[in-house]
Amino acid sequence: MNIRKIAEMCGVSVSTVSRILNNRPDVNEETRENVIRFMNDHGFRPAVVANRQETAGIVTPDVSFPEYMGELMNGIMEQAYAAGLYLMLVPYQDRTFRDAGAAAHFCRSNGLKGLIAINPPLRSPLPDALVAARLPHVVVAASYPDSDVSWVDVDNADGCRQAVRHLLALGHRRIALLHPPIAHPCDADRAGGYRDALREAGIEADPGWAQELNPRREPVKDTVRKLLHDARPTAVFCSTYRGTLAVSAALGELGLRVPADVAVAGFGDYDVSPLMNPPMTTVHQPIADIGRTAVAAFGELLRQTDYASIQRLLPARLIVRASTKGA
Repeated sequence: MNIRKIAEMCGVSVSTVSRILNNRPDVNEETRENVIRFMNDHGFRPAVVANRQETAGIVTPDVSFPEYMGELMNGIMEQAYAAGLYLMLVPYQDRTFRDAGAAAHFCRSNGLKGLIAINPPLRSPLPDALVAARLPHVVVAASYPDSDVSWVDVDNADGCRQAVRHLLALGHRRIALLHPPIAHPCDADRAGGYRDALREAGIEADPGWAQELNPRREPVKDTVRKLLHDARPTAVFCSTYRGTLAVSAALGELGLRVPADVAVAGFGDYDVSPLMNPPMTTVHQPIADIGRTAVAAFGELLRQTDYASIQRLLPARLIVRASTKGA
């Protein structure tokens, strides 16, 4: 099978097939879909791609958390180098991966053996598209336990349970949660872990105890002020690293001392965490190990003859510092 045969069978010109293979925009959308469907059905791969060294596409989100992404990419690159795997960065776009055919075409036209996708949005079509296309893939920093998706993640829910249990053991009973908009699987998992820990302790959390931090909608200081007035918490758990920094600063601006007035714990342990005033109690996640494990899992998938999902959950660990104390 070559592009001349594809052009003949699809009733288009060779140049049209070439433009489709190169993802050029100047092709009628219906024609593009028909040609891609034909190539998918016949398992076509260009000769120049078929002879290329094994390469994985790294589908990256908007890099708004460089602390996390830097450490994760170090782990990914270290393991890829050891395995002789090339990497190609791919900006995330829903349209590129809207279904199985689109995902398969993207990998074929770019010479990719498969994809390692980092933290796709909660409603992204990408994970299901990768499974349907039978492409080797690993989704990183997101978990899909009741699916055929292959993924590697930290145990977000258990990390939050550890933090809340720690606050409960110190005597706190009014424990608030400050979280980002629930836009990714990890956001939902962390909120679930917070609720689980309170439920285990026989505490029914008031809905007002959990508040969304969304600086685009409302300054963090205003959110914290309202939380303190309405929920009157003795402790606050922040489900993101950036949220922990912002909430700690807001409490100081409002004249409250951590932990004398309000205990604070957060998710995400980075170099600055022990340098904060006071040093911050945080949930540590093995970020570089997540990257290494993802690439190792991808290598296992490449060696499979029949697809069987690989799902790995790495443990989180609470590091207790001076920002928490008894109620």
